Amino acid sequence: MATNTIKGRAELGANGVTVVRMLITHPMAIERRDAATGRTIDAHFIEEVVCEHGGQVVFSAAWGQAISTNPFMQFSLNGAKKGEVIAIRWRDNKGDTDSASLTII
Repeated sequence: MATNTIKGRAELGANGVTVVRMLITHPMAIERRDAATGRTIDAHFIEEVVCEHGGQVVFSAAWGQAISTNPFMQFSLNGAKKGEVIAIRWRDNKGDTDSASLTII
């Protein structure tokens, strides 16, 4: 299990819309062949990202090798209040996971 790979912020705007922004530290490496040795370097990428609010999934994504290193993502959410929590988790193709909680400010 990876730790401290998710950094983010959840802000409630004046219009009542919460904007959630996060950066996930991950290599997001594609499978490739090393030119010098000819050995195959295995892929290592996030497959699933899930965000929950109040026990309900409010955002989910199925990712693959085409996502950049250290991906940034943002989404908006209606109906949240200051002080509530957004739970975030990811899982990659090697079974590594991480999770974090963002308190809405």
